[in-house]
Amino acid sequence: MGETDEKETAPAATTNDTTKPETPQPTADGPEVEAKETEKLLPEPEPKRSPVAQAGNPQSKAASSENVANGEEIINIPEEALADGADKDGKKDAAATEQEPTETGKPDKPNKVQAEEREVKPKKVPAGAFKLPGFFNKNKDKPKEADGADNELLEKHGGENGGEAKEKAAAEEGKPGEEKPKRTGGFFANLKLRNPFAKKPAAADATGETAADKEAGEEEEKDEVTAEATDKPADAEAAGDATEEKKPAAEGDEPEVQAPKKGLLEALRVPLASIIPKRFKPVPGGEPDDDIELGKTPKNRAGLASMETLDDSLKDADTKDTVDAKGANGTDGEALVKPDDKEAKDKAAEAEEDAQERSLLQRVQSYRCSVDDIAIIAGVVIFLILVALIIAFTFVGKSEPITAPVRDGKYIETVTNCGRVEGILEDGSFAFRGIPYAVPPVGPNRWKAAQPIESIENCWNGTLKAHNSTPVCWQIYADGKVDGAEDCLTLDVITPHVRYDNPLPVVVLVGAESFTGDSPGKLRPSTRYARARDVIFVRPNFRLNVFGFLALEQLTKSTHPPTSGNYGLTDLIVALKWIQLNIPHFGGDPKSVTLFGHRAGGTIVTALASSNKTSKLFARTWISSGAAIFPGNPLAESEKENALYMSKIRCEDSNCLMEKEDEEILDAVPDVWRRTFPDLPAADENATARHEWLVLDGNIMQQHPADVWSADVSNSVRYVIGSTTHEAHNTKLHLKYTEWTPELVTRHVNESVVGRLGLTEEALRRYNATYQGLVAMVSDIRTICPLLTITQKLQSSQFYVVSQTGGELGIADVDSDVQAILGRYEPKTPEQRRYVSAIQQLFYHYVSHGEIKHELRKKLLDIGQDALPTYNTDNCLFWIKNDVVPRYARLD
Repeated sequence: MGETDEKETAPAATTNDTTKPETPQPTADGPEVEAKETEKLLPEPEPKRSPVAQAGNPQSKAASSENVANGEEIINIPEEALADGADKDGKKDAAATEQEPTETGKPDKPNKVQAEEREVKPKKVPAGAFKLPGFFNKNKDKPKEADGADNELLEKHGGENGGEAKEKAAAEEGKPGEEKPKRTGGFFANLKLRNPFAKKPAAADATGETAADKEAGEEEEKDEVTAEATDKPADAEAAGDATEEKKPAAEGDEPEVQAPKKGLLEALRVPLASIIPKRFKPVPGGEPDDDIELGKTPKNRAGLASMETLDDSLKDADTKDTVDAKGANGTDGEALVKPDDKEAKDKAAEAEEDAQERSLLQRVQSYRCSVDDIAIIAGVVIFLILVALIIAFTFVGKSEPITAPVRDGKYIETVTNCGRVEGILEDGSFAFRGIPYAVPPVGPNRWKAAQPIESIENCWNGTLKAHNSTPVCWQIYADGKVDGAEDCLTLDVITPHVRYDNPLPVVVLVGAESFTGDSPGKLRPSTRYARARDVIFVRPNFRLNVFGFLALEQLTKSTHPPTSGNYGLTDLIVALKWIQLNIPHFGGDPKSVTLFGHRAGGTIVTALASSNKTSKLFARTWISSGAAIFPGNPLAESEKENALYMSKIRCEDSNCLMEKEDEEILDAVPDVWRRTFPDLPAADENATARHEWLVLDGNIMQQHPADVWSADVSNSVRYVIGSTTHEAHNTKLHLKYTEWTPELVTRHVNESVVGRLGLTEEALRRYNATYQGLVAMVSDIRTICPLLTITQKLQSSQFYVVSQTGGELGIADVDSDVQAILGRYEPKTPEQRRYVSAIQQLFYHYVSHGEIKHELRKKLLDIGQDALPTYNTDNCLFWIKNDVVPRYARLD
């Protein structure tokens, strides 16, 4: 076992008379054959009868047919008859020298290997090449030989030339008409093993050829490489070549066809197939595929072979001729292709070629997908889709943005509706300063509503150098200083980059300490925070004081439609329209505009948010320390109250007002119209006698903001309204006394409305008798609590109060929130640093996303070290209950 004969030996010519085989004489110089590894493992063989005696035993063939009678193949494993080495050598030499004539009577040329007398050193067969006898004989007829390649028995050690004895026995059994000698004796003589894979032999067709014979003939070529397991000694190889060169033609047989030679790839194909299992389904209507791994090869071989076997097979491929009709070498007992069977073979070959030439679509349609196949295909498709998406997003993410070029490292240009403008690099961002956004309000346009630039006459030639700031509008500062210009309707744009992809949110800064002046106050854009927070700051100039909010009968009559006042609001509306048109050229998003107002600027933002003229010009507002009292008088009443100004300037009509100089117009402003500093309401204070700058002009402000909020018309705009704990702190109040002692604080409270109402003791218990307590009390009455009442009317509003203290006085002044938001707050303690971070996160998240963080939404926020929804409204409820709030709320 484990060894395959190299060459098939041809039987002698069939004759009517039966002759006994010749008994060759042993040769003296026969080569010694080393015993096989499997032979060494077996016990010593018992003495055997001579082959001549065994040839006449008629029981061998009968036993073979009896084994397969009922479709179950029984494998006999008798003890092998081995002649001694001398007899075997003699027989092989006699077979090698015998030349049999062909039909023409001329002997063929000697075999090439025989002529060269090649001597091959026998090699040991590794354990991986052992083949179990008859275990894989599925759907195959039991060969009549007892020691063929597929049904080979375990060889006993019978001498040096045991291989020649086996080959001699195969040659004797191949002769037709002779019966196989019966073998007796030994342990394995009567042992029979049932083949679990054996089936009933297929019935022969009209030609006498069974299906197994056809299948074996079609796959004979495929399996020839694995048929040769080991090498033969040189003398046995020569004897095999001599017997296979030419055989006499049997009666009525055609000459045999020589099998084609095998190449290297063909030699490797079948052994590799034994390692890699085939799992393809058979083609419908075709022959079932053989599974080499399971031993279902055409010749029932295990399919395992060593590289040494392959080498030997390749060496002997050229020397192999035809196969014996009865399987002389014992491989499978397959008959050679006879002329009668050639037509059937050709048809089978054509059918196989037709199956191979089927189109790809037909093969796909005939293939049956399993669950594993579907899962694999789905996984591959998903993988390819993910790869495509990753590549697409990679290219999109790494695409070069459309950015304006920077010249000389600091200059950059962009375009507006009036021409090109050039900005300059400042602290990591680009600043465009002094860009005109409206027609200059001079000459006949004085005290007229702002007009956008729509004519080329009001534009500039070439590129505008927007490097420096332009003068602010005319205003009166808190110290009485007057400064500004009448031609002032310009704006500044601070942007981190000029690009057209990924637009940034826009923050419009509306700052003014009061309606009389001090604008923009603390709301100056920060180039550093524009870069750090990825936002665009826009700060427009707008008219203030009498140039911006003067309502007079003379001015109303000179305008069509008749109206006056609120000119500063029209300036900001035109500025917002300019932003909608031009901010994309600065890298901004026109749909994400936030109005940020502080002090009087916060009051103006609240008025704009309640106007129907500002629809879709901005999305949200942030109002810091604005006023809560808005005008409620009609335009006619406001004109009568402002008649005092006409007497001060000594004019009776609008033409006189148009001819006055700027300084004359500002000097005529009454003292009661100027800025006032917050304090506790005086006992004799008339809340309705204060000057109102904003008027219900019927154009910009058509109704009171409170009525607008009640009707929920402005619900589309989001509000964040807040202030600071000590918003009312000012130099005038702080310097009234050198040191604010508890006695002075108590006396100051008693002299106010609080004392007149008898609330001094309760108020001091709530706020403490200190300067900080006094300022907190004033802030609640004038600003914080009135703003809280406004947020209760607004559905889309958020309220906050900054309580983080700082500075020498340890207070949260009116600028604490805006300074921290714009990065100008200087923290000196860890608590202050946390406060800056908290309010910046709150503001810039609101600017970018349009809403406060979810956990803080719709809550009253107390912003100290962190933004927490813990603001206490007890003090505000106390003032509201006693009719102090909102009656004495601050009015700008």
